[in-house]
Amino acid sequence: MTLSDSMMRVLTDRGIDPEIASRYGLDSQARGGGEVLIFPFVREGRTVRRKYRDFRPNAERRWSADKGAERICWNEDCLRDPTLHGRPLIITEGELDALAAIQCGYPRTISVPDGAPPPGERSAQELETASKYDWLKALRPYLSRELCPEIIIASDGDENGAALLQDLSVLLGRFRCKFLIYPLAPKNPFAENDDGARLKDLNDVLRHYGHDGVVQTINRAQWLRVDGVFRMSELPPLPPSVTYDIRFERLSAHYRMRLGDFVVVTGVPGLGKTTWVNDVVCRVVTHYGLRAAWASFEQAPQRDHRRALRAWYKGDDRDRHASYADFTTETEAWIEERHVFIVPKEDDDVTLDWMLDRMEVAVVRHGAKIIIIDPWNEMDHARLPGETTTEYVGRSIKALKRFARQFQIHLIVVAHPTKSTKDGDGKYRMPTLYDISDSSHWYNKCDLGIIVHREKADATMIKVQKSKYHDEIGRPGEVLMTLNPETRHFVEEGF
Repeated sequence: MTLSDSMMRVLTDRGIDPEIASRYGLDSQARGGGEVLIFPFVREGRTVRRKYRDFRPNAERRWSADKGAERICWNEDCLRDPTLHGRPLIITEGELDALAAIQCGYPRTISVPDGAPPPGERSAQELETASKYDWLKALRPYLSRELCPEIIIASDGDENGAALLQDLSVLLGRFRCKFLIYPLAPKNPFAENDDGARLKDLNDVLRHYGHDGVVQTINRAQWLRVDGVFRMSELPPLPPSVTYDIRFERLSAHYRMRLGDFVVVTGVPGLGKTTWVNDVVCRVVTHYGLRAAWASFEQAPQRDHRRALRAWYKGDDRDRHASYADFTTETEAWIEERHVFIVPKEDDDVTLDWMLDRMEVAVVRHGAKIIIIDPWNEMDHARLPGETTTEYVGRSIKALKRFARQFQIHLIVVAHPTKSTKDGDGKYRMPTLYDISDSSHWYNKCDLGIIVHREKADATMIKVQKSKYHDEIGRPGEVLMTLNPETRHFVEEGF
């Protein structure tokens, strides 16, 4: 292979050493009344394609290639060199950029066959089947994670280059891909408007800043951002943990109400779940001055829930010397101040999305810190096409947990078990969190899981079956309680 004097000058003007260019098979040839630079594309020592570059400013076509030849990347045989395995692989957009990297000490450099694609969104499936990236298929054995743990994509600093960076990172795995930020172009002292534009590619860096500029640019390559993996110093600070005592002597060792938590309460229907939740929430909102939002689908707020709240407030240890009228006014003011209600219209479908929207209003507009969905089974559970019930429940719980964390509220979901069975004495067996309708996700994904079960007519067992954070929200355990039907307050046995 021989290079003409004019082509050697072209390469020298671009910072490329003609001797290195010749070593990699570059040649020149007279064509179309001028001269072109020839780039051979070699696979296992055999040239399978050639590309031609015409540097004349008035050339009809700047690039051309052998027709019908297989499209392979330039310098792909470097991937077959076992002495280079494990070293960073550089992928450039053009052959001259690849030569610039090789000249500066990065022999494991290849160039894509035909430049960058036009900008545009392309799915991973579309990229896998796109003919433009067929050249990657033959190289898959040489592009494994073990052989190429780090890939630097040195695409051009324009829209098409950004599209190439995006496409290759999807096809090769963003977890191991880096990109380059090219240095600023040298200032032109004679330019009226020097906007500090950056250089376009590695060959430009070599021309303006030489060997050291290319090395520094490559050494400063940055990992593509992949959400979800951080160093400790990169993680944002968590909001302070806010925990409230539930105002029971014994049960507080097993259940402390922490903002951001997702709590599941289950039990046989009609045996006290709603009444117990009502008691716990009222204790906390009253003592700490919080506000609760109730989505109580089995109670009419204007009648049933108001009656329960009035009874609870009346039963709280308050000034008994106040007149009935004054006390009634005080009770209504407490209900108005400390409680809001999520109530669907007759024709509303109470889907998960509907509920999340209303919960956000309760938090943002009304300042709710505790939200109660009671019961889950009464919502309209619209599954996605092809989605199983278990998948739907898992997706729903994930959305509810995300909401609780994002808005820092304490979310309680009351859910009935699938079925209630009786033992030989005719008493209902105490269910578990695994008995909740439709999915074991209720046990697996909750922060705290509670069972409310009436052991006998005047005794209710409150069992914390699961707690994820013992030091902060309590350990699993159980406490036997008695309900005062007039005050709607539970009293722990022995107190």
